[in-house]
Amino acid sequence: MKEIQVKGNLSSITDCLNQSAEGFQALWFRGQPNYEHKLVPSIFRQGENFGVIYNEQKMFEEFKRRYPDQSDSHKTTYEWLTLMQHYGLPTRLLDWSSNLLVALYFCCINDKKEDGALYIFDPTNMERMYGFNELLEMQVQEKSRSDFFNRLIYKLDNVLDENSKLNGVTIGDLKKDLMKRSRFTGLSTGSTESFESLEIRTELLNTVDIKGNAVPHIYQDIKRAFSNIVPFKAPHLNPRIRQQHGFFTFHGGMFVDGMDFIPTGDMEDEMYTSESLLKLKISKDDKSSLLRELSYAGIREATLFPEMEYQAKEIKELHSTSISS
Repeated sequence: MKEIQVKGNLSSITDCLNQSAEGFQALWFRGQPNYEHKLVPSIFRQGENFGVIYNEQKMFEEFKRRYPDQSDSHKTTYEWLTLMQHYGLPTRLLDWSSNLLVALYFCCINDKKEDGALYIFDPTNMERMYGFNELLEMQVQEKSRSDFFNRLIYKLDNVLDENSKLNGVTIGDLKKDLMKRSRFTGLSTGSTESFESLEIRTELLNTVDIKGNAVPHIYQDIKRAFSNIVPFKAPHLNPRIRQQHGFFTFHGGMFVDGMDFIPTGDMEDEMYTSESLLKLKISKDDKSSLLRELSYAGIREATLFPEMEYQAKEIKELHSTSISS
């Protein structure tokens, strides 16, 4: 990831884009008011360092239970998450916009005493590399280690067979042997097992090693697939996504009882984004002047948040005058 300091006006920022993002095939933008904060979705800002524990799975199910009328338009897990994100619940999504000015607004509107960050991202390569699958979706749905391991052992026949290995033990052995299985699924109490590896076996034909010995198969660890990051263009199911030109990245990883169970992918790592991510530093001294420029361009709270309460707030501000005593 390339980091760049820019002068605090729109023309300098667009000049920087013309030079540094010239080869990008698509442009997504994200503004963060504090330059030091990383690209971490809100559901992963938990544990001792953050002073809070979230139960993602229970929040997800409770939200769906309370809004059954939304099930007609929100069919998939990912669509439900965009709605939860819209209403301020912590999720594993990060908001992006195809509109530079929208992202710059969110970079400047808060933390006026801190330098901000404007991220520029080309999702093209990541879209080719990563896609939604059950390994990602199950992290939103399973409520405990025991449930998670039970799904791996019994419900992932489309991905795993009995020769696949969970933490070095074959799925076939786990199905047959209660004592081996209880380590993962628990008996009277839940599992405390960590998730070390998930290996799938690939059969090889006519393959030998350097000594000429037959190599009938190899094992490949696919645990890293649980930490993948997937960019996606959500349907415009609510006015705010449409108004803010919204896109999302979905981030793999899982916390159980506030503890890191599956590592989260670091989007700033070159393994994910290579040369397709830029980070521009926006000085705290320039935030107010940039907000004025954005207002001239029609980018302000009421245009980005079409809900009635934000419109009412702007109407009040437009048609009221303070009286000095």
